[in-house]
Amino acid sequence: MILVRFLIPAFGLLAILGALMASGRMGESGWLLAVGITLIVTGAVGVLNVIFFRRLKAALDRMADEQREGR
Repeated sequence: MILVRFLIPAFGLLAILGALMASGRMGESGWLLAVGITLIVTGAVGVLNVIFFRRLKAALDRMADEQREGR
């Protein structure tokens, strides 16, 4: 579970790097814009996936515990 702590900040930094590239702060070229937009989308989707699947796993664990207890 230690890895999960680092996933959200890592994807966030990836999105920030993409925003810097897409805004032209790291150079002005078409490929930087394309890679920057790709990194923004990858970072945003990564953060949302980590949040969603962490909550889904917690819900499934709760349901499994309740079923084991016989509720």
